[in-house]
Amino acid sequence: MRYLGYRALPAGNEIGLSIPIAIDAGLGELGRMGLLVTPKYGPRVRLAKVITDMPLVPDTPIRFGVTEFCEACHLCARHCPSKAISDGLRTWEGKSSSNNPGIFKWYIEPEKCYDFNGFSCSNCKRVCPFNKLQVMASNLKIRSSGGWMVKKVSPLGRKCDKMNGTFFKEG
Repeated sequence: MRYLGYRALPAGNEIGLSIPIAIDAGLGELGRMGLLVTPKYGPRVRLAKVITDMPLVPDTPIRFGVTEFCEACHLCARHCPSKAISDGLRTWEGKSSSNNPGIFKWYIEPEKCYDFNGFSCSNCKRVCPFNKLQVMASNLKIRSSGGWMVKKVSPLGRKCDKMNGTFFKEG
């Protein structure tokens, strides 16, 4: 950007929260575990921001079923050893002083996560079915009706499904 004559400033969370900006930019949706979930990489992403005066065409938020899936799934909350991830319904109320209330979402308690294992044990990422989409991509079909179906489940896919406790249906 600088070589093209535009300003480019790296920005941390003190300038703007990365996850809401990424959601507004159409990179993914917010998952139950408080992380950005992308269609390609699930919750396995690292975010960075660049503030620029370069004229860019803005993107728009996307919807691909994360909220609806997380409402039924609960795997990240069940596998969180510190109980930092809500197993309940979305709310407008924060749960800790680290939360930014006023957004309808699942609030996490990051202090519990940090106290338990430094900065992250990553169980939530490990068990998230969106983490496995690339592995099972040829078998998955997202239906606009909100249902997740396995079109044609391979023996390995069935075995992985049983091991991970997910609830894909054969169709």
